Amino acid sequence: MKRYILLLAFVLFSLNIYSQNSHSGKLIGGMYLNAGYLNRIDDVALGIGGKLSFGLCDYFRVGTEGYGSSATYKKDGSFYSLGWGGLLGEFVYPYKKSSFIIGLTLGAGSNKQIEIVVDNNASGVYDIVKWDKKQAFITTPFISYEYRISSKANLSAKIDYVMSPTGDIFNKGFRLYLGCLFNMMN
Repeated sequence: MKRYILLLAFVLFSLNIYSQNSHSGKLIGGMYLNAGYLNRIDDVALGIGGKLSFGLCDYFRVGTEGYGSSATYKKDGSFYSLGWGGLLGEFVYPYKKSSFIIGLTLGAGSNKQIEIVVDNNASGVYDIVKWDKKQAFITTPFISYEYRISSKANLSAKIDYVMSPTGDIFNKGFRLYLGCLFNMMN
């Protein structure tokens, strides 16, 4: 883990040097709130997360992002949670004060689910509880829209589809994100 932190610090330092020699480099990052419907458990998952990306040119950014999302369902204490993150690449199409973005995140995540299967005891003790936790390789294609409200801040909306090519994710699906991103260099 320390190697990854040192590698990330080196990359960001290198990108900072690059941006001082280029007028197109821009570091942008911020937070998002997310919500998504999970049809397998028939409930809505809510969460928070963020991203940090660097514009290599006016039309392409690289960076990292990470999110958490969870849902309590069936009104009996059953819950589902997913935490994921990874490296992202995004193609940016700027238009006036807006930007339209198509991207992909590759990374890993951990999904947990506890389900109360039978709860019919008068004493309040559960008969069957199903617990499952898996690590997963996750790919997340997304589309995003950013609207510049000032030279330092953008409002952003994003839709993605969290999935795992290895099939180790319990509840894949679409999520909607709303957030604010801050331009840290101009």
